[in-house]
Amino acid sequence: MKLVKSILIFVAVSVILAAPAYAIDGALNLPSTMIRIEVSHGTQSYFDTVLSEVPSGYDVTNATYRGWCVDVRTEMALSPATHAVFLYSSTSPPGELANEAWDLINYVLNHKQGSVQDIQQAIWYFMYIDGDGEYVPSSTIASMIINDTLENGSGFVTGPGQLTAVICYPTILFPNQPDVQISIIEVESDPVVPEFPSTLMLTIMLTISLAILAYTKKREVPKQSTTANQSNPARALNCFTGLTRSEG
Repeated sequence: MKLVKSILIFVAVSVILAAPAYAIDGALNLPSTMIRIEVSHGTQSYFDTVLSEVPSGYDVTNATYRGWCVDVRTEMALSPATHAVFLYSSTSPPGELANEAWDLINYVLNHKQGSVQDIQQAIWYFMYIDGDGEYVPSSTIASMIINDTLENGSGFVTGPGQLTAVICYPTILFPNQPDVQISIIEVESDPVVPEFPSTLMLTIMLTISLAILAYTKKREVPKQSTTANQSNPARALNCFTGLTRSEG
């Protein structure tokens, strides 16, 4: 019985270890140290944002990401200029930005329609830092995106495989650094792939465990009494059919 319990524990642990882990609610592992960004005009987004000086082991890397403008206080100097920033997930924004409508921004990023300008105008409608009053979109499609977001985006939470807005927050803000602004990039929350082939490993573990369990059960079957068999050979011969016959 102890062996059976050990096998069951082994199988349970194997299932846990072999199952892929997933990011929950758009949570991202971002560096806490300063990195640098370099931006240029994008074709599939408002900015093409290049990250550099990113340490290894995080959900972002030294690569190009789709970026968007959320801050209209100044024009950001484009490439080859670089800017020092800290990265924050929109699920855990810095205090100054804590009351922004990040659920709606993330909804827009995950339900894109129209052109880059349509999407950017919808983003400005929901987040227009230091803009002069409320932003009024000029695009019909932007208005459609806004209406859809107002109707369906409240409380939106990103999950595995979806996009989460990551805030590129300048290390020095205005007026000391007039050529940089707060911007965002899109980062996809992917399932974390285990370091071993989980499906094959799990299959092997279960097969071995079931074989051991079957062998153990077979050995636990009680043996027939030899005394009873000798005293009544006719009953012993027919024990598998459930029939009995008497001598003579």
